[in-house]
Amino acid sequence: MTHGFLVDADREKISKSKQGQGGYEKPQTADAYVKKYGADVLRLWVASQDYRNDIVVSEERINKVSETYRALRNTLRYQLSNLYDFQPELHAVPVAKMTGLDRWILEAFERLEGDVRAAYDTYEFHVVYQKLSQFAAVELSSLYHDVVKDRLYTDPANSPRRRSTQTALFRMVTGLCQMLSPILVFTADEAWEFIPGALKEGAVHLSEWQPQSTSRSELSAKWESLLAWRNRVLPELEKARQAKQIGKALEAKVLIPYLVGSAHATALAAIAGEADAFRELLNVSQLTVWRIGDPVPDAAQGVFDTAAESRVAAKDSDGFTILIAHADGQKCERCWHCETDIGSNAAHPTICGRCVGAVTAA
Repeated sequence: MTHGFLVDADREKISKSKQGQGGYEKPQTADAYVKKYGADVLRLWVASQDYRNDIVVSEERINKVSETYRALRNTLRYQLSNLYDFQPELHAVPVAKMTGLDRWILEAFERLEGDVRAAYDTYEFHVVYQKLSQFAAVELSSLYHDVVKDRLYTDPANSPRRRSTQTALFRMVTGLCQMLSPILVFTADEAWEFIPGALKEGAVHLSEWQPQSTSRSELSAKWESLLAWRNRVLPELEKARQAKQIGKALEAKVLIPYLVGSAHATALAAIAGEADAFRELLNVSQLTVWRIGDPVPDAAQGVFDTAAESRVAAKDSDGFTILIAHADGQKCERCWHCETDIGSNAAHPTICGRCVGAVTAA
């Protein structure tokens, strides 16, 4: 496939003649890196390199790859830790009945599998490394894993929403172990042992990986729009934090008023129809998307006024703005959402109605 050199940080060839002269220890024959980082990290570093060029080896580069390894390992740990009470044959949810967020991440995951399969077929191992590490860091760690914590930790154990998310996690951790197994040999096999169900043939290396090819659907387009709007709102939440209006995002309520006929009216009307999903993406306690001209919603009382309406009409000719205020109600000690029904249940005076339902479901 290739013939090239390992070179140092100064791009000078690593050779035997430099051994013992304050020079270098050949990583392919020495135990130093394996002892310090482990064999899987060294394999991952090799896979991360474009072997068609000379390969630069240095402590700094291998250490950087070790950080990526920890991120991949933590991805597997997070997913496995949330499958402790999941049995695929009993709890798996059909795709058609899964939540929109779970179906979106599975579509993205199936596209990842297609990309990784194509990269393996063409021996582009550095592309495998890039695709998997980016997906773990961006789509999973920064977004999906963070958003679904609430449903995993606070919904009733057998709620359809929680089981839907566990089904997605089960599907992904199985596929991730298979995709990583040619490179992270030990790590993938170790994680495989903890995947629930009877999918295992003794080791991940004996399993059959069957990636599914998929394309972007209307569902993907809808969720990409929601995520784009999420990126608009998050900076406003950060400004509210810095201004001491709120602490954590769950202390916030978000109001997005818009004018009919404005540039974003169609998109915001669509978001209003997905208000619960969008609120979950933002991780706030309350959200209202309001078409100006309709009756003023309760959430807008004290937040939206005539002056604010003028700002909406004038702002960048977009005809919308984002208003942040402290959420109504009190903080639930179980889910940390601010709710107005805290104390309505005498047996559980410090938690909200949703959490009362969860703790009494058993």
